[in-house]
Amino acid sequence: MIPYSGHIEEKTSLRWRQHFRYTSNPYAASRSDISPHNTDAAMSDQPFPTATFKQQYHGIEVSFPAGQGDFRSVRNSCAAACRAFNSTPEDADVKVRGEKWLDIVKPNRPKKADGTSAEEGTMVTHDQAITNPTLKATIPFVKPPLWVDYGTRLKVASTTFINRNCVILDTPVADLIIGERCNIGTNCTIVCVGHPVSLEGRRTTKLSTGAPVTIGNDVWIGANVTILPGVSIGNGAVIGAGTVVNCNIPPMTLAVGSPVRLVKALALNEDKPAVLIKTLDESKELTNSLPMEHWDGTDAAFRAAQAAQLAQKSNRRGGSEHQRVEEQQRERLRKSEIVVIAAVTTVVLALLMLFSLFFFAGLYLGESRGCLRSSDL
Repeated sequence: MIPYSGHIEEKTSLRWRQHFRYTSNPYAASRSDISPHNTDAAMSDQPFPTATFKQQYHGIEVSFPAGQGDFRSVRNSCAAACRAFNSTPEDADVKVRGEKWLDIVKPNRPKKADGTSAEEGTMVTHDQAITNPTLKATIPFVKPPLWVDYGTRLKVASTTFINRNCVILDTPVADLIIGERCNIGTNCTIVCVGHPVSLEGRRTTKLSTGAPVTIGNDVWIGANVTILPGVSIGNGAVIGAGTVVNCNIPPMTLAVGSPVRLVKALALNEDKPAVLIKTLDESKELTNSLPMEHWDGTDAAFRAAQAAQLAQKSNRRGGSEHQRVEEQQRERLRKSEIVVIAAVTTVVLALLMLFSLFFFAGLYLGESRGCLRSSDL
């Protein structure tokens, strides 16, 4: 059974988005006074003294002084770790790449004298596990360059792939979780940090705010996607390229647009069959290209190209020009049938009225003749 299948269009309304954001978010607070209409209750200037505070404010946006010494120190250390990771070639030894990655997300782990991790075990990246099913990935496959702000609460599953130029603006006050078997495209930005909206707040307090982001298992995020703070993406969802995700995305849902809109519920297996190329030699023998569009310089050719482009857009929207013509013909036929039926009905009613008129006139004349004969007597 596919969750959230059915009337997806109805769920894209603002009311549904607000309801889903505050009721279905796995990080939603348990406090009864937190609601879409009472978000001020989520903010507090109280310190962080006990574990009760942590439970009470779980998942809520939290303010922190990013410019303070200890926060700045962690951020500078993470920046240095990112520079070291980005300077490591992609074809470097897996252990070297793995250590550079762990310096970003686990800088305080136990280390040996040579600076490598003290934990025993072979380091395997996600790409190695794909080519060799007997291996189990221990660290994700991340292509440089990568930029992370803090890394202290960044959790990425070992079976996930992150492509080039990923920017992660995480915070030390909220978790950023990326689940198993995710694919994150190039130039993606994941944002957990924010700032006060009011001018006075930005001038005086100069605080940053942090809210968690959770990306579930088996999520595919296209290129140039921006994910904003406080957002949860459900398992199996697909986010189209260029999307700005500003609200929660249900599981097994295709979402696109800026701002994001839900397109449809996804089936467990709806991929079209494709040709499988197993070796590089086979790929060299494969012819797979599109023909170049030619233009002879005439207006007729330009108009024909415009018409073809419009027809292609029409096909993408679900209907071809031929289908529209047939639909117009059917509509005209329906209108013609309605006109004929109306005309026939009018004629029949007119004949009935004439028949009734002659009938009653005959009755009247017959009664008149009968009265005349009786008066003669």
